[in-house]
Amino acid sequence: MTINNPRTLATTILTKVDQQKSYANLSLDKTIQRYHLNGRDASFLTTLVYGVIQNQLTIDYLLKPFLKNPEKLPAWLRSLLRVAVFQMRYLDRIPKHAIFNETIEIAKKKGNMRLAKLVTAVLHQVQRHQVDAFDHLKDPYQRLSVMYSMPLWLVKKLSKQYGLSRTEHMLQTINQPARASLRVNTKLIDRATLRDQLQSEFPQLHDSHVSPFGLVSPGGHLARTAAFNQGLYTIQDESSMLVAPSLRLAPSHKVLDACAAPGGKTTHIAQYLDAAAGGQVMALDLHPHKIKLINDNAQRLHLSDVITARAMDARLVKDKFANQSFDRILVDAPCSGLGLLRRKPEIRYDRQPQDLKSLPVIQLAILNSVADKVKIGGLITYSTCTIISDENQDVVTRFLKQHDNFKLVPVTLAQPLDVPNEPYLQILPDDYGTDGFFIASLQRIK
Repeated sequence: MTINNPRTLATTILTKVDQQKSYANLSLDKTIQRYHLNGRDASFLTTLVYGVIQNQLTIDYLLKPFLKNPEKLPAWLRSLLRVAVFQMRYLDRIPKHAIFNETIEIAKKKGNMRLAKLVTAVLHQVQRHQVDAFDHLKDPYQRLSVMYSMPLWLVKKLSKQYGLSRTEHMLQTINQPARASLRVNTKLIDRATLRDQLQSEFPQLHDSHVSPFGLVSPGGHLARTAAFNQGLYTIQDESSMLVAPSLRLAPSHKVLDACAAPGGKTTHIAQYLDAAAGGQVMALDLHPHKIKLINDNAQRLHLSDVITARAMDARLVKDKFANQSFDRILVDAPCSGLGLLRRKPEIRYDRQPQDLKSLPVIQLAILNSVADKVKIGGLITYSTCTIISDENQDVVTRFLKQHDNFKLVPVTLAQPLDVPNEPYLQILPDDYGTDGFFIASLQRIK
């Protein structure tokens, strides 16, 4: 049992995620680099980490009958048991004896013989009594919660908004692996040329069905190429590539990106602008250390001539800029991130119902702060990476009630989509296999 064994490393990462609220993707990347894992081990480790997080409530449900006081167990032991049960239930190709043997050895090395015996007993019980169906759960919300490892409050929330059937369809797709996607820097190269250039390294790379600026692959480290370093593209989810086109940009426009870091949408906006024509995007972010991320992205993509980044709370915009300073304003608001469940599965456990009360207050405050700064006839795009109406439609409705000089207009698309784009655009995770995303276009009329 070596120190870089994927099961051991997965246990360590999951314990950090559980106890220290570490980001799984960052911990995973650091671990793969630190231990120089090869493709096979890196892939297995990734599967274990994301698989356990995505299915944690289901796994804990299967473990519960055989653990008297699971909360009293060492955190690493709970993680180890989850890793083992995940393999037993979801990875059919791994022999059961391999799962048992390695899990027990890890328990001995990290703990002692007593804990190793406990692990042995629990895994045998799970193997004998594992339930393959959850039809015995009569409450439909509890059944979906257990089947798809989604907190009960969130299942109820989604079901109230979208109905039970659509919610189940979404949950079926959310635990599928996220695709890798990139946005072409059209200032330097066109999509077809870049696709051909990357095809040998990523043979399954293909055009996005959502954005004419996107290329998509089932997997792969798209950020580790010479073309990326040269600024020919950047990493961005397909659904967020819809934001810049919604602004109906012209080369000469003055644009405010009120919540900009790390700069993905800022640099997409910049691709439409021309410094010689006066085009400029002012990118703000609350956190000073994130301004460097915006500037680094701008420099790598050769777009620094039209991007200025400043540290500022977007709620203070009303006091910092003259009225009607901008042709376009983007409010990509801080949100619960519940549209990112496929890419960041730990979000489902971190978010709580009270978040859906506090976040809309901030979102509306930002919209109110920027409202007077857009020119008459100009547009404000309000966007979030969530699928909950409290942060989306409800915020827009409250804004319009307070500002009779704005109206909703259809969201401009770069290419047709099979979802409505008026009075707003709501992309759900099962529409195109992308992040869930919301966009509303608000035009100032007086």
